[in-house]
Amino acid sequence: MDGGRTFLAATVGPVLVALIVLCLAPLGVLLVVSFFRVDFVSIVPDPSLHNYAQVLSSGSYRYLIAKALMSGATIAAITAVIAYPVAFFIAKRIREVKAALLTALLIPLYTGDLVRIFAWRLILGREGVLNSFLIWTGAIDRPIETLLFSPTATTIVLVYNYLPFMVLGLWLSFETLDDHLFEAAADLGAGRTTILLRLVLPLTAPGLVAGALMVFALVVGDFITPQLIGGASGVTVISAIADLFGAAFDWPLGSAIAWTLLVAMVGVVAAVVVILGRTPWGSAAFGRG
Repeated sequence: MDGGRTFLAATVGPVLVALIVLCLAPLGVLLVVSFFRVDFVSIVPDPSLHNYAQVLSSGSYRYLIAKALMSGATIAAITAVIAYPVAFFIAKRIREVKAALLTALLIPLYTGDLVRIFAWRLILGREGVLNSFLIWTGAIDRPIETLLFSPTATTIVLVYNYLPFMVLGLWLSFETLDDHLFEAAADLGAGRTTILLRLVLPLTAPGLVAGALMVFALVVGDFITPQLIGGASGVTVISAIADLFGAAFDWPLGSAIAWTLLVAMVGVVAAVVVILGRTPWGSAAFGRG
C-alpha cells in the first residue's frame, strides 16, 4: 500500500507542479496585474477595480467579447453538424483505410496556421482559384469581390481549421459504440430517427461536448485568422488585448480584458452545461444518466 502511494505521489506530483507553474501561475499573475494601473510607462501596484469598470463600461470591449463568444459558438455548431456524419463514416463504415483517412484529416494541422490561411487567401482572392474557376465555367462575368476579407471568409477558414478537433472527439465516441446496439434497437422496431435521437446521440454526447468545448475555446482565442482573412471585420478582443500588451503598454487593462473574457467563457460553458444537463443526451454527456 505504501509503495503504491509513493508511486502515485511520484507520478502525480510532477504533473500537478507543471499544471500550477505552466497554467495557473500565469493566470494568477494576470489577475494580480489587472488590479494595477499604468503611470506613463510604469505599472503602479495601486489595487482598484478601475480597469474592470473601464472594460464593462466600454461598448467597444463588450461588443468584441460578445463577438468572440458568438463566433466560438457558431463555429462549434457548424463543425458539429459537419463532423457528425464524417466521424460516423470513419468509425463505422470503413475498415481498411481508416488510419489513412484519420492521417489525411490531421495533415493540414501539420502545416501551421499561416500556411493554411495564405492557402485560403489564394483560393478566395479576387484573382484566386475559386473566382478563376467560376469565370472559366461562365458562372460569373467578373470576380466576386466579397469572397475574401469578409465575415463569410472568416467563418469558412475557421471551420476548416478546427473541424479536425471536432471529428476526432466524435470519432472516439463512435468507436466505443457496439454495433449490436443498433441491431437490437432495429429488431425492437425503432426507426432510424429514433435510434439516432435516443441511442446514438446520448452515447456520443461526451465526444460531441468535448469537441464543441475545444472548438469554442480555440475560436475565441484565435486572432490571426480574422485579421488575415476578415479584413475590416477582423478586429477581435484578442487583437485588442495584444495591442494593449504591445504598443499601448497598458498591461493592467489588457489583463482585465483577458480575465473578463475568461469569466465570460466560463459563464457560457456553465450555462450550456445547466441547459443541456436537463436533456436526456446532455445528462449522458455529463455523467448524470
